[in-house]
Amino acid sequence: MQQLYHKYILIACFLLFTPEVFAQLRGIVTDSVTNEPLMYVSVYYEKKNVGGVTDTKGMYQIETRAEWNQVTFSAVGYTTKVITINPGTRVLNVRLAPSDILLSEVIIKPQKERYSRKDNPAVEFMRKVIAHKSQKRLEENSYYHYDKYEKMKMSLNDVTLEMLQKGIYKKMPFLKDQIEVSPESQKNILPISIKETASQHIYRKEPRSEKTLIRGVTSNGIEDFFTTGDMVGTILTDIFTEIDIYDND
Repeated sequence: MQQLYHKYILIACFLLFTPEVFAQLRGIVTDSVTNEPLMYVSVYYEKKNVGGVTDTKGMYQIETRAEWNQVTFSAVGYTTKVITINPGTRVLNVRLAPSDILLSEVIIKPQKERYSRKDNPAVEFMRKVIAHKSQKRLEENSYYHYDKYEKMKMSLNDVTLEMLQKGIYKKMPFLKDQIEVSPESQKNILPISIKETASQHIYRKEPRSEKTLIRGVTSNGIEDFFTTGDMVGTILTDIFTEIDIYDND
């Protein structure tokens, strides 16, 4: 009977102290400005050799004990935060503020730059796209058609009023009224050719048939120079060739 009593005492002690020994502190670390989860944030107890890092979702989980009451959160580009926790705390969500350190001031000169496919989200996305190409590729449908509109504009870059007052431009004062602002560079450009094409593409799988019907074409400027089959026209056609992301090449 006494042995059975001792056994119950041991079991009770084990159940009482085990949660403390294996207790875990967990939570999520986010950006205080954007509220986005932060990955690879160091979470640790100072001088305890115990800690971890947040995953790609900003989540972390580390061991905790009653006598450990200060947790440090540290990440590049963010102000380090040291938080005092109360005994028994199991969940701690933290918001880190971006620091004033400019990453552009840090110059890193690796001996050789290497492109890594591992953990690259763009590569992983394309793998998933290619893996499902048999279900998503348009050509897998029995029939489809779509309307297409193309607009190709050729322009001179970095045009200034001073430039239009010199050389051959001086004889064409009307050009200054044609200057536009590029939406990409916010610099002045001078359109020299504009071509617009409206068409309809029709496809049938069985029996296979594919054709493009041109509904209309308009062109202004020097576009006529590029429709004679010369080298420049060939180059432009190659540049604007449609890309099929499902092709093996």
